[in-house]
Amino acid sequence: MKCSAYIVSVDSGFSPNPFGRSCTLACCKPTIRRNAEVGDIIVGSGSCGSGLSGRLIYAMRVGRILSLQDYWDSYPSKRPSAKTPITQRGDAVWHKDSSGTWRGVRGALHDHRQRDRDLRGENALIASEFYYFGSDAIQVPSEYSAILATTQGHKNTHDAKLIGRFWSWLTRSARKRGRIGSPFEFTPTGCHTQRTAEEDEDITCG
Repeated sequence: MKCSAYIVSVDSGFSPNPFGRSCTLACCKPTIRRNAEVGDIIVGSGSCGSGLSGRLIYAMRVGRILSLQDYWDSYPSKRPSAKTPITQRGDAVWHKDSSGTWRGVRGALHDHRQRDRDLRGENALIASEFYYFGSDAIQVPSEYSAILATTQGHKNTHDAKLIGRFWSWLTRSARKRGRIGSPFEFTPTGCHTQRTAEEDEDITCG
């Protein structure tokens, strides 16, 4: 088991996607998605620009890992559509057409500009055990701050005891499991930022 932590540069409700009965990471962070194993913990903290630096946006325990095509086939509810603000943020974007070519979805928050990076991740990570705070992000105590990423890329922690204590603290501190708050940028502006943002290289920083 490992914990992979990164800074959520755009918290629009797309990546991660905390809607429905699962929290999913199917776009962005290709190295994390490609190397994750069932049971790993994924942690996203706030950015300086949001004023939530050092605060916990979300944490999820990976329960299922699917290829992007299998994710598309298995989770139609996560496919993007213009029906509602929530479905607009669907992250089951990438799928193969009859010729085997990867296609996106018109109106999705990622398009051809992010295609290659998203596909490098290979997998979608799915968690039924998660805590998503969004704009209600909580401060992480100093004893667990070593888990958080403080720079671009992501930070891996392999200390099982530290990870276990962090998860125990989280389950005690959260008022419930699942989606607790709304995304910090759950607005049309946030959607635009998600579409145009250039993500930092997903290198391992620790």
